[in-house]
Amino acid sequence: MRLALHMQVIIVFAAGYEAMCVRQPKLRRDPRKWTENEIKAILQDLKEKQLSLATQCKELQHIGVVLTHCGNGIMRKMRLASPHAFPHEDRVRGPSLMENDLDRILRACERIPEWWGEVARFIFAAYAYTGLRMSELRRAEFRDVNTREWLFFVRHPKGESSYGRQRTIPIPPPLKPYVLSFLQERAKMLVERGLVEAKCFVCKKSGNPNEPYSTNGFETLKLRVEKESGITFQIRTLRRTYGQVLLNREVPLDSVSLTMGHRYTSTTEKYYCRKDDGMARLEVLRGFEMPSPAPSFNTPQIEKENDYTGYA
Repeated sequence: MRLALHMQVIIVFAAGYEAMCVRQPKLRRDPRKWTENEIKAILQDLKEKQLSLATQCKELQHIGVVLTHCGNGIMRKMRLASPHAFPHEDRVRGPSLMENDLDRILRACERIPEWWGEVARFIFAAYAYTGLRMSELRRAEFRDVNTREWLFFVRHPKGESSYGRQRTIPIPPPLKPYVLSFLQERAKMLVERGLVEAKCFVCKKSGNPNEPYSTNGFETLKLRVEKESGITFQIRTLRRTYGQVLLNREVPLDSVSLTMGHRYTSTTEKYYCRKDDGMARLEVLRGFEMPSPAPSFNTPQIEKENDYTGYA
């Protein structure tokens, strides 16, 4: 399905690329045979069109996926060799929620009736207490949730067909009652439908319970929660909140980054959460309150042998 989406975009792009080939006859039309010349021509064309950085990045993403599918790794090779030659969207990290705002959102979910309310209570608590991406929870399967060891297996991470890696994350104590309540109501709903079980963890009350909710379904539910709570937010904001809360509670950055599914801690810091000024000041003050280490008279770079340092 994802490849089909990329192909649809490529079909639109192909008309413009055909015009480029007319102007530059040496360009190859078959993407399986593209070289650096074709990629450079595309980059130049995107710049000349004066498209936004976001649009340029998105178009190159679609092209890259199709090239990978064709077995042509030229774009990936060029990105590694000359990353500065490609447009980069410098996204600004948005704010995370205050913990009292999160409480208001979760309380507002309780005012949404019937199954939609059950789904709202669970998913927004889950996003806030696990840092999952929208699709990672939306596409989760029933077998992915382990309530004996309180673990969640991320079966469908972002970029699962290429760079994404499956991971297992903890279900923390604040989320446990939401999980148990949702499981109970989920079982009742399935019995009412005459079903024993459903593949999707967050399954539908109507329609195919083995197909996940759509992104629009979750976004529509978010709008209802915003109206009830009076707080405007993005689902990604809950992911940022997860990271920021843990950092504020002195959980090491690399641990936060791993549970969020990031390969590099720099990604976590740049786009999601960063130690705030208040915490940094506190840690500096604590450092000065600690006892000074004993002075060392040995130069650590020089091994001591027979009480001689090697210097006269």
